[in-house]
Amino acid sequence: MSLTVILNVLVHCVFLVTGLIGNIFILAVNFMDWLNTREHNPGNLILSGIGISNIFLQGTVVFQEIAFFLYPGFYFKDWVIYVILALQITFSFSSLWCSTCLCFYYCVKIVNLQGKLFYRIKARISTLVSWLLAFSVVLSWSAGLPAYWDLYLLVSITKFNISGNITTEETTKYWSRCNCIFDIYICIASAAFVIISLTGGTIISSLCKHMRRMKQNNEGFGHGKINTHLSAARTVTLLLVVYVIFYGSFTLIYNPLGFPDDITMTLCLILISCFPSINSIILIFGNRKLTNVLRRLFGMQPSGGNTEVNVTTN
Repeated sequence: MSLTVILNVLVHCVFLVTGLIGNIFILAVNFMDWLNTREHNPGNLILSGIGISNIFLQGTVVFQEIAFFLYPGFYFKDWVIYVILALQITFSFSSLWCSTCLCFYYCVKIVNLQGKLFYRIKARISTLVSWLLAFSVVLSWSAGLPAYWDLYLLVSITKFNISGNITTEETTKYWSRCNCIFDIYICIASAAFVIISLTGGTIISSLCKHMRRMKQNNEGFGHGKINTHLSAARTVTLLLVVYVIFYGSFTLIYNPLGFPDDITMTLCLILISCFPSINSIILIFGNRKLTNVLRRLFGMQPSGGNTEVNVTTN
């Protein structure tokens, strides 16, 4: 076994461990909170959905890499490749759309907009979150599962005649039988990115207005609502950035134009593999309760103040 193979497997295993620790921590804290209150907090429900999606996504990526390097005879069976691909698409969409629900939830909870529709949404946000999560799961599986039957590996060989010398070039790429599934995936991901961008922009706009109001009233900027706005804006922005990077890497590998070169492929796989770990870190440090539990585990004093997203109806 070459050093490159060992390092590659080791890197993905490290990301697996860190990703599992981060996302299981989120699930454990939310479960303990539910045991104490016996109430279904919408925010905890969304975070748990993201955590579960990330765990399964991380598992499929690491399984793919280990099988590719250590058990190539098994990995290159058609059904294995297509099952892995379908599951990765499903769980990546599930993570993305659950995060979209989280951004929408933050926006509704924090921002004060005028209109009966907005007040109805805010009043029924707990029930609405459950339906949005159900929609996210159904959408993800509906988009991911057809990849097993629709996508296939197409290997094409092109011959070139250069100064009398015949050279061949082999191109491997995923191809769609219906010639539309990649367009569907782009639309699904783009819709989520648009919603995240809109909610993030709305939160940032609300933050700027609130800061200007406080400046006019000669108030300090240590106000709890300012901290809530900052925390939510930071979380939404970071989520948008990491998802764009993740889907950019995913698209470079799984696209109808062909696989990238070895270096780009390796870099993309590393970015995909580390995504669940980074995502969990963003979620933990964007949530005061999770951050305080983590600080207690390390023997540190929980941070004061309140940056939790709470209902505001004024």
